[in-house]
Amino acid sequence: MTLSNSQITQLGDRLRGGEFSDADLAMLDEFRQTFTEIDDRAYQLIQRTLASTPGWTGTKRKRKTQQSIVDKLRRQPKLRLPQMQDIAGCRVVIQGGNQAADKLSKLLVGAFETLQWQVERKERHAHGYRATHIIAKDGQKFYEIQLRTYAQDIWANLVESLSDEKNTLKYGGNVQEQALISQLQVLAERFALIDQHAHMVPLEGYQQQLEEAIRHVFTH
Repeated sequence: MTLSNSQITQLGDRLRGGEFSDADLAMLDEFRQTFTEIDDRAYQLIQRTLASTPGWTGTKRKRKTQQSIVDKLRRQPKLRLPQMQDIAGCRVVIQGGNQAADKLSKLLVGAFETLQWQVERKERHAHGYRATHIIAKDGQKFYEIQLRTYAQDIWANLVESLSDEKNTLKYGGNVQEQALISQLQVLAERFALIDQHAHMVPLEGYQQQLEEAIRHVFTH
């Protein structure tokens, strides 16, 4: 069955409101599966683009889970499910800082634009989180590339490791987590400064600066 935009929007409204059935979850899974084709094409294009490009450490495909979709709809009351841009995507981690990220970002944007995809680049800063997000659209489907510097990836993984099962740290933390949130935001600012000059030092020196920043923030 082909789902219409109206059906998907109404499904999103039910999921946001909390009054949904097993049939709604089955419909949500069916909607998620419609991203398989764009996921495969986009990821293959990314792999081809990166194949001859040095300076990145790895890629990881991502498909938003049912619970993650529901949580995002509840966090963003005005978001319509058909317009959610990160149901399918991948993460690319760079072996360097801002200059390397900018170079690789332009390369990826150009690769998608060459094939007539609509592409938008966004710099995301929220609660200490930083990354470049490239949103590629083909037809009515979106695909999101998260482009992280080496430092940004360390920071995000640190937050994940410190988060509880509700993942509140990722979105600003609860009352009990404010002291830790403050430390993480200070660390994010230090990492951002290190990323600005990462191209001026060897990789080992860059990594050492990040390690020293972590020790300084969490021991003072």
